[in-house]
Amino acid sequence: MKNDEWLPRARLRGAVPCVVALSILACTADPIGAPRDMGASTARAAKAPPTTGVTVTSASPAYGDQGTTIDVHVFGSGFASGAQATWLLHGAADPNHVKTNSTTIVSSSELVANVTIASDAQLAFWDVQVALAGGKNGVGSEAFEVTAAQILGPGTTGGDATVMQMNDLLQVVGYSTVSGNTQSAWVYDQTSGMVSLGGGAANGIDPLGTFVVGTGPQSLPTIWNRQSGNTWVPQTLPQPSGSLGATAYGATRLTDGTPLVVGWNTIANQKRSAVASTQAIAWRRGADGVWGTPQSYVTPPGFTAADARDATPHAVVIGHLDGGTAGIVWENPTTYTVLDGKAARINPAGTLIVGENTNRAAVYWWRDPATNKWRVPGTVLPTLGGSGCSEGFGLDVNDAGVVVGWSCNNGTINPTLWQLDLSGPSPVVVGTPTRLPGLGVMTTDDLNTARAVTNAAPYVVAGAAHINQKQRVAVQWNVR
Repeated sequence: MKNDEWLPRARLRGAVPCVVALSILACTADPIGAPRDMGASTARAAKAPPTTGVTVTSASPAYGDQGTTIDVHVFGSGFASGAQATWLLHGAADPNHVKTNSTTIVSSSELVANVTIASDAQLAFWDVQVALAGGKNGVGSEAFEVTAAQILGPGTTGGDATVMQMNDLLQVVGYSTVSGNTQSAWVYDQTSGMVSLGGGAANGIDPLGTFVVGTGPQSLPTIWNRQSGNTWVPQTLPQPSGSLGATAYGATRLTDGTPLVVGWNTIANQKRSAVASTQAIAWRRGADGVWGTPQSYVTPPGFTAADARDATPHAVVIGHLDGGTAGIVWENPTTYTVLDGKAARINPAGTLIVGENTNRAAVYWWRDPATNKWRVPGTVLPTLGGSGCSEGFGLDVNDAGVVVGWSCNNGTINPTLWQLDLSGPSPVVVGTPTRLPGLGVMTTDDLNTARAVTNAAPYVVAGAAHINQKQRVAVQWNVR
């Protein structure tokens, strides 16, 4: 089973509203969605303006943070002495929020604009206009993004970063993909920055930050234990007798402090002996510090494979069945509820699960407090909008009802935040979803996404964003 198969494929693009109950630094504009293969990520290209002798094709950097002053190189043609660069929002200049301090001509195809971005500038794609004396001008439509995404790092190898999980200590884990399918695991914290764990993939992190879980360079279930000096020592987890291999995916602490890790074990398929299958398993670490033999979780009748992805402090475990054709939540190793889609994460309280349903829409499942049963089918979360956009994925949820993931808008995939109101008898979505800003690159690939949210306020969201056409970096957004 692929390490991160439930993260979809290549997808879609658009424009967005604001969440009322929870604002993320400001309202934004422009969102996401998804055909199966719309190609690799692409920088937000300037739309071709009418031929006036002046064109604007791109800006570098293609993004800028709120509350900063930066130099932006603007590229195009027809630039001449006296040219002035201006930032436009929805076709209108807004110097109170993005002000051009100076414009310096480098050549007929390049100029440098020094701009100041106000701390309350709208998080959106802005047009870049270059105007000459006499009325000639060229406009790079949506060539620059005002953002609040803070870059954590490219992964220790400089490869394509994928974020997997974050704890309330703001430690983030994931992996970078380099040289085709070669993966390098990493952990990030605010003190040490990006730290390499070696080959493999880091999938989860202990809430107390003492260990990271994932797969090592030999594709073995691995724990990296933190040592003094922020070094990490790998340890292979025990596998059941007859195992063909195993994966460690999610980590938590039970209410008594016991570390719990969930994942799956690969076994020979008894019905088709030549084909491997998987079973959901969980490891616990004893008081002596030794990880015991993993406990298996039942696979429901009618399914041949199961895996575990996440768990709560009360040992409620969620996962996939048959590679994601359905989801499952186990109350214990033998008691379960089958879900109509892929289950990505469960909140610590064990009352909300988020994921993707069989129609490829972002959904949440909730536990009915009156019956203590899970409500199936899942409730669909709205997308950011746009023509033909119905796809999305809820990738994490916290006890306050903050859901993060991605959704579509007019052909692009965008990191997305939803807020659920939990005050009534059932959870309901507040307002409309919020697009989390990126790094000036539009993409049709759903790895450009919000992947994790802290459970403690003020909330922080971690994910990945394309910084250019070929590379994705780890980022975080601060939620107020």
